[in-house]
Amino acid sequence: MIRALICSGALLAFSAQIGARNGLSEDELSILQDSGGWEYISLSDSDDGVPTTHTCFDGTAHPEQCSGTLAFSASNTFIQTVHIHGQSVQRHGNYQLDGNQLAFFDELGTKDGPYTLELNAQTKSLVLKMAQVRIELMLEKEYKGNRQKPK
Repeated sequence: MIRALICSGALLAFSAQIGARNGLSEDELSILQDSGGWEYISLSDSDDGVPTTHTCFDGTAHPEQCSGTLAFSASNTFIQTVHIHGQSVQRHGNYQLDGNQLAFFDELGTKDGPYTLELNAQTKSLVLKMAQVRIELMLEKEYKGNRQKPK
């Protein structure tokens, strides 16, 4: 009995350390790693001090012209798929989550980030930010549900 309590206590402490290291609650981590992934909503870049918004990802849906998704797995891998004007590009690799900092390492080992991660569990939205880049995503299920609602 005591051994079971000690093991249970150790498991709870270990789980708390994982949650603290990730900076996300278990529910938030589950949302981040939703099997449907995330839909790109907007992408802005202020490279060279000039703010630019990508025409495909400007906050308005253009599914016939372009779309993009980003999916995170529990095994710390990601798949990014972007469709622009009939062309599809896929990128995959590993991701590292440290507190609210998220870094990507693609299939060639190239590091992208770290980004500051802001996940809003209520609105099912995700924002990734670096000094000059802001990426807004919406949980794929939520995005499709919003697009199918009558206007």
